[in-house]
Amino acid sequence: MLNSSQHLHAFRGRTTKGALLLAFGLPVSAQVADPADRWMNQGATAMRQGNIPEAEQDFQRALTVSPHDADAYLGLGMAQLREGKLDLAVQSLTRASELKPTIPSAHMFRGIALFQMNSIDAAVDQLKEEIKLQPKDTEALTWLGIIEIQAGRPEDACGSLDQAAKLSPGDQNVLFYQVRAHTLAAQRAFRALYKINPDSWYVHRAQAEIDSEAHQPDKAIEEYKAAIKARPGVPDLYEALADEEQKVGRSLDATNDYQTVLTLHPNDPIALFNLGKIQVETGDPTQGVAYLRQAVEAHAAPAPTDFYLGLGLSKLGQNEEAATWLERALTNSPSDSILQSVYYELVRVYQKLGRKDDSERALEELKRLKAQTAPGGQP
Repeated sequence: MLNSSQHLHAFRGRTTKGALLLAFGLPVSAQVADPADRWMNQGATAMRQGNIPEAEQDFQRALTVSPHDADAYLGLGMAQLREGKLDLAVQSLTRASELKPTIPSAHMFRGIALFQMNSIDAAVDQLKEEIKLQPKDTEALTWLGIIEIQAGRPEDACGSLDQAAKLSPGDQNVLFYQVRAHTLAAQRAFRALYKINPDSWYVHRAQAEIDSEAHQPDKAIEEYKAAIKARPGVPDLYEALADEEQKVGRSLDATNDYQTVLTLHPNDPIALFNLGKIQVETGDPTQGVAYLRQAVEAHAAPAPTDFYLGLGLSKLGQNEEAATWLERALTNSPSDSILQSVYYELVRVYQKLGRKDDSERALEELKRLKAQTAPGGQP
C-alpha cells in the first residue's frame, strides 16, 4: 500500500489546480490599487509559476495589511502545504475556515495536510466537511477515497470514489483509485467468505466469477461444477457454467446445462436465447428458431435475439420473415459486433429477395462500420 507521501506525489497535480490558485477572485495584473490585493495577486502568480517560497511571503505580506483575510490564510496554507510545513499549513487553513466558514477548499487542503501527518481520522473529518460545502467536488471526493483506503477502509472509499468517477468519468487518477478500492473491498469480502467455509458453494461461485473475469474459462468451469456439487438445483449456476462452456467451444455441454436451467426455471429468457443461438449456429436451425421465438416471448435481450432469429430463418430459406427480424434488430440498439453481423446477413437476405438497392445500401453501411473499427479508423 502506498504511504501518505506517495499518495500525495501520485496525486500532486490535482492539489494545485488553476481554479484554486485563483480562488481569491483577483485579476492577474501588475497594477492593483489595494496593497493586500496586490500581494494576493503576486502570491497567486508565484504559486502558478511554482515559486512557492515567494508565494508564502506574498500571502504573509497580504495578512500584514489585512490580518482577517480568509483568502490570504487559504493561500498561505496552500503554500505551506506545498513546502511541507504541515503544522503551519493546518494552522493557516484552520484560520481561513474560522474567518469564513463557507470558504472553498480550506477543509480539503487541511485534510491533505493532516493526511501527510498521518492523522487519518482527522483528515477524513476535514474531507467530509469539504464535501458538505462542495458535494460535487471531484478532488475532495477522490481525496476522501484515497484516505479511506489508507485507513484500511476500502468499503467506505468505494462510495466517494464511485461518485467522483461519475462526475469525472475520464479521469485516470480517479479511475485508478476506484479500481483499487473495489479490488481491496472484494478481496476482503472473499477472505471473510472463505474463512466461514472454504468449500461452500458461495466460495466456489465467487472464485468462478474471478476466473471468468480473468479470461480463464477452464478454471471457471471447474469452480462452477464444484459450486453445483455443493449446492445443486440453483439455475444461475448452470447458466453461468454453460456460458463458460460456450467460450471454450463445448456446445453440447452448454446445451445440456441450459436445458437443465429450463427444467429448474421454465421460460428462462437467457437459457432460451442461448439454446436458440447454439442451434442456429451449429445445430438444427429449425429447433433454434423455435427456441428463439420462445425467447422473444420471454423478453430476452431484443437485438441479439432478433438477429439470431433472422439468421435462423435465413438458413431455413424464410427470407421475407428473416429480413423483418434483422431490420427489427437494427431498431433495438445492437452492440457493434451484432450491428455488423446484422448488415452482413441483410446483404445476403436482400440479394436472395432480389432487393438490389437495399442490398447495396446494407453493403455500404457494412463497409463503413468495418472501416470505423479497422486499425486507424475512427472510433
